[in-house]
Parts: sequence; C-alpha cells; structure tokens
Amino acid sequence: MKMLLSVYCSGSIAKGAGDEKKSYWTEVEKDAVRQSVNPYDVAFLNPDDPIVDPANVLGQFGRDMYQVMIADAVIVDARERRGLGIGVELAAAVALGTPVIVVAPRNSKYRLDELSYRGVTVTDYIHPHLASLASYVVESFSEAGQALVKTVGEKSPPTRRPKWLDPAIKEYCDNMLQNDPPMLAAQELLGLTK
Repeated sequence: MKMLLSVYCSGSIAKGAGDEKKSYWTEVEKDAVRQSVNPYDVAFLNPDDPIVDPANVLGQFGRDMYQVMIADAVIVDARERRGLGIGVELAAAVALGTPVIVVAPRNSKYRLDELSYRGVTVTDYIHPHLASLASYVVESFSEAGQALVKTVGEKSPPTRRPKWLDPAIKEYCDNMLQNDPPMLAAQELLGLTK
C-alpha cells in the first residue's frame, strides 16, 4: 500500500456568472498532481465542497483553516489573479507549519521574466508574498506533484495554533464537522478519526 499525502486545493471558487472564465482546480489539475507523486497516493481537500451551514460564516472559514491545518501541503493555483482568501490561506499555512507549493507559470500574473515597477526593472520576478511564503514556486501542477514529494516530512505543526485561527477551527469542529460528509470521509481516509 502506498503512503497517502493530503493536499489542500487553494484557488478560486466559482461564485457566480462572472466567474465562468476563471481557472479552477478540476480533475485535470488533480490528475497532473497524482501522476507525479510516485511512490505516493494523494487525497485532495476541497474548499468548494457543499456548505453544511451557509449562515455560519465563522464555521465556513474554520472549515478552510481546518483543511489547511490537517493537509500535508497546500497547493496554490496562482495561474491568474486571485483574491483575499488565497492570501489568508497562505499565511495560515505558514503559521500552521504546512508547506506551500505555488503554481505560477512564467509570465503570468504573479511571476514574470521582467517587471518594471517602483522605479526599477526586476528580472525573474515572483510576487514578494508568494516568494516569501511558498516552500516551492513551480510552473505546472505536474511540477507541484514533484514538489509535494519533496515536502514529505517538512510539515512542522506549531506548538500552539495562532489565536486568530482558533475560534474558526473550533466553531467548525464543534458545530459543522459532524454534518460534513466530504470531510468525515477525508478524516477517515487520512486516519484522523478517533
């Protein structure tokens, strides 16, 4: 039996008609990761699973943060402009000791061969937040799978969870997790059930 690695799929979630042209995590991206993680298997933790309680926004945030916390790594889809949520997921992953792999192809929004800004020209530019927080910045989901293998054993949970994450994770675990079939299945698959 192959060792199982878990990945939190960080990226945009379709929220309406204006989002249909954005890139998202699909089976294509997941298959690219799966095919490049030998000798491991991979389980994906999805922030876009159906919402258990849409009115519980603290619990929704807690679900994402719980997934970031239990994942072996976070893979960020940075092929195009992303929103506030991805930045928070990056910061939370680093605070929780979860390695971050960013998929940012060359000459895309967050990674350029050359960029002129702030009065200078920079070569091999990677957005400072990504460059500072990521364990790896790669060009494709296949390369992300290869980087995922390199992260085995790198996860280093903090001795204490950051205070700004505690209320949300607690809310999710106490009031939503027991009614969240995808996460209950993920917990069982990852051996996190008691």
